[in-house]
Amino acid sequence: SSSSSSSTSNSGNSDSSSISKSIYSGSYKGMTREDFRALPDKVMMVRHAESTGNVDFTTYSQTPDYEVPLSALGWEQAVACGLTMRQEMEQEYGQDYKLFFMTSPYCRTRQTFVGIRQAFLDENFAGVQEEVQLREQDFGNFQNPDKIKADLAERNRFGRFYYRFPDGESGSDVYNRISIFEDHLIRDMKSGRFTSNTSLCMVTHGLTMRVFLMRWFNWTVENFLQVYNPANATPIVIEKISEQEFIKRNNCLRERRQTLQVKNAYRLRPESMTLLGMSPMATMENIDLIAHTYLP
Repeated sequence: SSSSSSSTSNSGNSDSSSISKSIYSGSYKGMTREDFRALPDKVMMVRHAESTGNVDFTTYSQTPDYEVPLSALGWEQAVACGLTMRQEMEQEYGQDYKLFFMTSPYCRTRQTFVGIRQAFLDENFAGVQEEVQLREQDFGNFQNPDKIKADLAERNRFGRFYYRFPDGESGSDVYNRISIFEDHLIRDMKSGRFTSNTSLCMVTHGLTMRVFLMRWFNWTVENFLQVYNPANATPIVIEKISEQEFIKRNNCLRERRQTLQVKNAYRLRPESMTLLGMSPMATMENIDLIAHTYLP
């Protein structure tokens, strides 16, 4: 019996040793410089321009949320946003860049894309793809103003991230579908679908944007609750770190037998952090928003 136990133990040690070798002998594939250079330079996110629902909340009681259009001012905002984005891209890249769009299928995001798209030359436009997972948080069907006010008050008492609207979604529900979307996006980025001179622009909604950032940068729920919607038609920019910083981070992780993940190759611009209501002094490593410690 003792001999059998010893034999089993030795076998276990052998298996463990072989596993360790397969993991730590360099058989895992880290991100190379070529992999890094193939990633998109930027991932820009734009909250839709002003909608008629932003002007008159009763719109949602008469028009399905997905059909709510831009206001007249919203169209102006979308066009102005496109011109601003083009100016910034040309300042950085000249004419040597491509911009690929992903948009929520809602009317106001589609129209915002159309307004932005007008600013760009055909040779700089890499395409557009609708992504249902980028849609607005579902608040139910037709939204009775008095009922929604009561629901919002209840949400504040219950907790903004976890509260699920009747017949709708909670913030955590949006998190789940955005997690699926990001997994597919990362796969496409790693496969080389977007060349290094291509940037991505997602036209979406305020809460959906914040949940995307939460998932991308691994924010806690408490972090998320300290971040606010940017103004309509205002780009938020996630940019790739410098190649020098990539090498530094990659080497540091290799010493710990870890690999740099695609998301770790990006940072949120300080200007964008300010637009989200975050402290300009915060960093993505220490966001100055510490999760609560729950003591017995």
